[in-house]
Amino acid sequence: MKTQSGNFKSQDGTSIYWQGWTPDDASRPKAVVQVIHGYAEHIGRYGNVVGELLPAGYAVFGTDHRGHGKSEGKRGHVMSFQEFIDDEMQFRREVIRTKFSGLPCFVLGHSMGSLIAMNLVEQNANEIQGLVLSGTGSRPGTDIPKILLTATKILSGLLPSIHVKSPLPPEFISRDPEVVRAYVEDPLVYNVITPRLAHEMNRYVVIGAENAGKIQIPVLIQLGSKDTAFSGQKELFEMVGAKDKTFKRYEGLKHEVYNELAHDRTRVLQDLRSWLDAHM
Repeated sequence: MKTQSGNFKSQDGTSIYWQGWTPDDASRPKAVVQVIHGYAEHIGRYGNVVGELLPAGYAVFGTDHRGHGKSEGKRGHVMSFQEFIDDEMQFRREVIRTKFSGLPCFVLGHSMGSLIAMNLVEQNANEIQGLVLSGTGSRPGTDIPKILLTATKILSGLLPSIHVKSPLPPEFISRDPEVVRAYVEDPLVYNVITPRLAHEMNRYVVIGAENAGKIQIPVLIQLGSKDTAFSGQKELFEMVGAKDKTFKRYEGLKHEVYNELAHDRTRVLQDLRSWLDAHM
């Protein structure tokens, strides 16, 4: 495995950290997978995806979002969700295309990253071979009270950048206690969010679903049956405009299907690899 990393300056000057992995035994990978991580985490948590895809000949590259991981920006905050989307588009232009010109490129988005990925493809799907959405949906999660959604909307206008505690406990990510412990102890993971980011996520999950008919490239959706981060997953699948689309719902799994108990994540990761191989 060859690992590389770097930084680029976003349109507003924010320094965005990126990391990438390429196979040792291939002078040129057969394709690159752009991973778009979720809220309050970072690209370094996708070791299981890297471990599955590199031996199959794929390169895996991704950023730490602004306000996340090793990137600049206030933790858990953006003024506009479009900032995330623009950063990922810039990353594809300046890093991925430069390093892998002419190679097929897939986009994999998890959780909040699935909203970024979905909206990115709806805005510009040029040179993207296929889209994978994990832990996604068409509406906010059912565990979030409506009164909290209303309060978030109001505070987004009045106090957009104050930190509040995330309403989701760490145990919602996985049934694997080692994964949960590593998540809690990870110094780059945090449990705060601002009203503006929360409201922007709530807005863009709906915007992404409403525009899903624009998605014409192949799509794979992977999610656990006990995932409560978003709702309306099957509805989103039906709204996707692509004829080539696959829906994988894994019974008993929680939010991070790639970080579930070993025997379960093995099946999920194999499904991911097989789908990518079939769409080369």
